[in-house]
Amino acid sequence: MIEFKISAPGKVILYGEHAVVYGKTAVAASLNLRTTLKFAELPPNSEDVIRIEFPDVKLYLNFPLCVFFDYFFGNNFHYSLSKDELHSHVKDFIDSIEHVIDKNNSDTLIEQQRSSLQAFFYLLVYIAYEEHINIEETPFCVHLSTELTVNSGLGSSASFAVCLAACFLHWSRLQKGEHYTFNKDELDKISKYALNCERIMHESPSGIDNSVCTYGSIIKFQNKLLVDVIPQVPDLKILLVNTNVVRSTKEQVKNAAELKNLYPSIVIPVLDSIDALSNHAWQTLNEISELEVSGSTKEDRHTTLSRLIYMNQGLLKALSVSHPKLEVICALAMTHSYAGKLTGAGGGGYAYILLPKDADSESIKIFTKQLEEKDFEVTMTSLGCSGVIIEH
Repeated sequence: MIEFKISAPGKVILYGEHAVVYGKTAVAASLNLRTTLKFAELPPNSEDVIRIEFPDVKLYLNFPLCVFFDYFFGNNFHYSLSKDELHSHVKDFIDSIEHVIDKNNSDTLIEQQRSSLQAFFYLLVYIAYEEHINIEETPFCVHLSTELTVNSGLGSSASFAVCLAACFLHWSRLQKGEHYTFNKDELDKISKYALNCERIMHESPSGIDNSVCTYGSIIKFQNKLLVDVIPQVPDLKILLVNTNVVRSTKEQVKNAAELKNLYPSIVIPVLDSIDALSNHAWQTLNEISELEVSGSTKEDRHTTLSRLIYMNQGLLKALSVSHPKLEVICALAMTHSYAGKLTGAGGGGYAYILLPKDADSESIKIFTKQLEEKDFEVTMTSLGCSGVIIEH
């Protein structure tokens, strides 16, 4: 029986959020906080079910395999390459089985659970047809958990989708023979599958989240394309600060778009400034990477990154996508000579604080305590870890 484990990182946008929606440059990095998926085919004498265990959204489900198979692989279903049509079929399927789901869960199906199920079945059907997975007589279990806060701007949904896409692709390969790691073509497929899945949850994703979660490292993203990757990731540590304010990515993007439509002569130059700033940050990160390889890092480049963070936060505030709690975090960081900004859609969610290379642990400890006293949650992590991998 086939059994394996997959993991994928979260992401943090370092520079360029919101502007990236309009084709501008953004710089993003993978986070050393991961989503982990455990897959196992169930023994022949067990129930004929698809067992779904998503503890982070409190979803536990034993679903009859035959019901799923008859719906999507029976004579009445015709697979179409139109992803919108497939998404519509999956939504109808979830609606038709909600009474079964309710019996398996103590509460009525909530939105996050619904989105998770839609993503799961969408990718399973999509990849089963594209990669020819043998499902009919193969009950299986998928357990998926994450170190990322759900719905907070750290790429939890993309990390979730990348894990699922990688899982079903790896499963298809194992059914045909040995498979130990993902090659470049397979990573490209995983990213594509995950992006189509992300459209279920975010309607018009830029593609940056699924790219970071798939490939890892620090990336440059422009015009909805991954255009460059830093091969040797600089040693950069950050504090992630959770405002504990829930926000909607869709709403934040919509609000910024409305502002752009109302005041194009003001907002378009702001977006252009964010683009220029992101390109400057990318150049600086490359310089730091090259200097670390040669063993002669210069502190002034870290100062440049901090200045660009200050400016980026100011421009995002001008787009009305910040939040009073984010401003408190950034202002407190300034009192310690640290640089902070929102990351992701804004309006709540997370801020990140870039830690200088010479920051002493006592200073970081004092700053962290001040944040926690204001009811913020603080996590220290590093940037640029590996993308999606098969755990061995």
